[in-house]
Amino acid sequence: MARVLVIGAGLAGSAVALFCARRGHEVTVLDGGSPPPPGATPDEEVRAWSRKEVPHARQGHAFLALSTRVLREEAPDVLTAFTARGALVTPLEPGSEDATVLSRRLVYEGVVRRAAEAEGSVTVSTGARVTELVTDKEASDVPRVIGARTADGTEHSADLVVDASGRRSRVAHWLAAAGLPAPRETAQPCGFFYLTRHYELRQGHAFPSTTVPIVAELDYGTALVFPGDNDTFQLSTTLAVDDPLKHRLRDPDAYGRFLASVPRTAEWTDRGIPLDDPSPMGHIENRRRTLRDDLGRPVAAGLVLVGDAALQTNPTFGRGVSLALTHAQHLARTAEEAAADPAAYTAGFEEWTDGRLGVWFEIQLATDRARFAQLKAGLRGEHAPPADDLPNRFVRAMAVLREDDPEIRTAALRLYNMLMTPQELMADRTVARRILAFLREHPLPEVRTPGPDRATFEAVVAGDSVRDLSAPTAHP
Repeated sequence: MARVLVIGAGLAGSAVALFCARRGHEVTVLDGGSPPPPGATPDEEVRAWSRKEVPHARQGHAFLALSTRVLREEAPDVLTAFTARGALVTPLEPGSEDATVLSRRLVYEGVVRRAAEAEGSVTVSTGARVTELVTDKEASDVPRVIGARTADGTEHSADLVVDASGRRSRVAHWLAAAGLPAPRETAQPCGFFYLTRHYELRQGHAFPSTTVPIVAELDYGTALVFPGDNDTFQLSTTLAVDDPLKHRLRDPDAYGRFLASVPRTAEWTDRGIPLDDPSPMGHIENRRRTLRDDLGRPVAAGLVLVGDAALQTNPTFGRGVSLALTHAQHLARTAEEAAADPAAYTAGFEEWTDGRLGVWFEIQLATDRARFAQLKAGLRGEHAPPADDLPNRFVRAMAVLREDDPEIRTAALRLYNMLMTPQELMADRTVARRILAFLREHPLPEVRTPGPDRATFEAVVAGDSVRDLSAPTAHP
């Protein structure tokens, strides 16, 4: 049994606590925020739970099948609890155990957190803001982190300290204050501006679809649909951060007009009643923090980073929760090794993170770089050709072929849901052969998405009368 100290009680921290407790470890969670309101309904939870430390808490979320698979392996009762709170556990295909969970972020997070708090070996201290790490520099050649101190002066000790404090982690500050090297970081500003509005279904209506993703990629922006719990859904939009109309879209009427002009979201707005005004999120970036120096040695022993504190990805693809839960599962399975050799454990955890999760970070970097170039061209009313590297062309060919090919549709769903990597997909001979044959005839395939062009978009936002919007904007 290991004593595990978790900094942060978001999804990553709660998952670490839950999974570790069920494997016999003793867990203390330090939460600088507030717990979910006791006795709240799902709607009350979304309205009243303050999560300032999670800037994307009220944005649209997709809970992919990889996260569901991890929960089925570690805590299957949580899936039942999702359903009891009104979320939909939706199989990828009939009869499949692999499923997405359709839910608002705070409803999903509340279920996981309450499950962790119910474990007898988990202690959660709310309002416990960490101010510094406690270290033992005499323990070995690598200084060891043996605990953390909170703002009230309380010192918490552990065999393993886990930073699960999210994208705003202060681990660099804590290490510097302890006289230790800062983590090495790779950061890519995505250049995206995000807006989300919540809706509830009109009485007597149903979701047009429960199969995600539901996305409309236009030259200058993206519109996304996130079906949720209890007959709610979220409609989100991504624009370039320097788009002059981004703040105009914060006007509820302008936002509604735009979504009604995109056929893929119009069928949702027709069935929904808005619950709030569009909520913005900026400063979106992909960031990787590692506790290894340039020579691969750990900068501190007995400390690991989990979830967004280690791998922060653009939320458009919904990969963050699956990465966090997979991270938490590996930690829970290996935590007892930390006490015996904390330096080796930290180094090994970083190596595992790079080998198993790093591929998704690299994919996100490449995808966002290519998409931002398209959005910049779209601002000028131009159409930028998509990236011409083989992985990007491969994925676009799948998007075209999946409509009529069941095997490719299954493969595309597994890829989106992180159940296979692009490399594993390309190694599938049946799928790869069909896609490569298609690429020989169509070297630069593009998906045709109906929606307004840039000039029409500007007119829609301004409230002008517009022409027919049924024509696709992408070029074949």
